[in-house]
Amino acid sequence: MKIAVASDNGKTITGHVGKCEMFIVFDINNKEITGIEKRINTFTMHKKEGHRHENHHDEHNPNQQGVGKHLGIIEGLKDCNYLFCCSGGQGLMSDLNANGIQTIFTDEVDAEDAVKLFLADKLKSDPNKQCSGHSH
Repeated sequence: MKIAVASDNGKTITGHVGKCEMFIVFDINNKEITGIEKRINTFTMHKKEGHRHENHHDEHNPNQQGVGKHLGIIEGLKDCNYLFCCSGGQGLMSDLNANGIQTIFTDEVDAEDAVKLFLADKLKSDPNKQCSGHSH
């Protein structure tokens, strides 16, 4: 199993998934962390070179079958089972879930602590932390 965590600094969990600097990917085996990889975020629309906010919706691929509008992040995290973040847009969360990546919203700050709490079935999550619009 793999758990991705949206982060800006490689240590703590960040809010807006599309704007995060990286994803910390934890390899899990028998409820233990067996490896950690940092993937620089070059695959969300907010991080691609030349992205302009007003073109945000035009740059998504609404015609892509089975991945919804968020092909880049789905491809970048396709080997992950979960994505931990503080908040995220409803469309992204729906597209991730449709492609086997379950989103966990948490107020936990430290990425590794959140993963350990999750593995111990003690992580508090709030499914109502989806955001709408781009004022987040």
